[in-house]
Amino acid sequence: MKKLAIVLTVFGASVFTTQVKAQSKTSSGDFHFAAGLDLGLPVGDAHNISSFVLGGRIQGEYNFNENVTGVGSIAYDHYFGKDLGGIKFNYGAVPIMVGPRFYPSENFFVGAQVGVGFLTGDASGSGFAYAPQVGYNADNFQAILAYNAISKSGTIANIGLTFLYKFGGGK
Repeated sequence: MKKLAIVLTVFGASVFTTQVKAQSKTSSGDFHFAAGLDLGLPVGDAHNISSFVLGGRIQGEYNFNENVTGVGSIAYDHYFGKDLGGIKFNYGAVPIMVGPRFYPSENFFVGAQVGVGFLTGDASGSGFAYAPQVGYNADNFQAILAYNAISKSGTIANIGLTFLYKFGGGK
């Protein structure tokens, strides 16, 4: 009887462990939404007239397999203007982008997104938006370091850090 109890205990523990590991892995078809905060330092043309970037972002991520996902995002980033002799430029950027992410390990990714970006306020118009990125993916959040840019007769860009809270399953 003791042998049977030991066998059942070991069997139960192995089934439980397998279930926990299976739930931590992602599978093809998983999808989740995320929303969060963008913080950035202006670079390039934006550095001359802006001092800081603050904004928000929403994104959706679809798992094609364990190592590749597709991402779509929309953000609003406000560029806070420097005081240039009584003149202060305040403007915003609204990038709408899609692109792939590759997970070389379970939690770290590299990726790129491209799309269209709209400029608001003192800088109006639209242009080509792009964002190469690296990041860390945990169960409930993501942290992303990216070069976020919109090119339109010059480049409005920032090196940004994004923190996202994830809603739903998937990577």
